[in-house]
Amino acid sequence: MQAVKNKAQIWVFDALKDIRRKLPFDLLGIDSDNGGEFINDHLVRFCHEEQITFTRFRSYRKNDNCFIEQKNYTIVRRYVGYARYDTEVAQMLMNELYLHLRLYVNFFLPVMKLIQKTRVGSKVERNTMSRKRLIKGF
Repeated sequence: MQAVKNKAQIWVFDALKDIRRKLPFDLLGIDSDNGGEFINDHLVRFCHEEQITFTRFRSYRKNDNCFIEQKNYTIVRRYVGYARYDTEVAQMLMNELYLHLRLYVNFFLPVMKLIQKTRVGSKVERNTMSRKRLIKGF
């Protein structure tokens, strides 16, 4: 999570470089949505030079990355709301919050991936798998 001034490619690119510095491992790939703030020559050239795989979702499909869009609510909106924070002070405070929030989200919140939904009469049963089981390959 990283707060940016707006969706201009310069701010998104700076945020991406900042996130990369904070990662405890090498960044091997970026899988972005189809927004112009992500897909631009500057970022593609950077990924090529740094040997980072750059992929995107289907062309001409807005909000195709449902898992990321879901996280916008479950993480960002739940903790900071829907207000527009457009000052440098607000951006700085949000990034300070995100430094702590990322630890909580990554280490203490369970992640469940929907495997399948089945309808039994009027009831829908959801089968999920935890991130821990996904990592082990079960």
